[in-house]
Amino acid sequence: AVDKKGIKSQIQESLVLEPANKILVNFLSEEARDKLSAIYFKNGILTIAALNNTLLNKLLEDKKLFISTLNSKLGDNIIEDLNFLS
Repeated sequence: AVDKKGIKSQIQESLVLEPANKILVNFLSEEARDKLSAIYFKNGILTIAALNNTLLNKLLEDKKLFISTLNSKLGDNIIEDLNFLS
């Protein structure tokens, strides 16, 4: 019943975004809290809004490590790739 109304995907999205934002800060720096934000998750793609090119470039350099760190935290390999809005 939950899946029929798309609620399951909304629940999954919320369970991804909060840990993703915490890991962004731990992964990069405290500055990332205001400059990068995981805003959307669908079909294995996590979308991150970036207001700082330096932090964005650092995340791009370590993209695979960030994805594996986040998947480890989530206990499943649900993040396949990152998408960026800047």
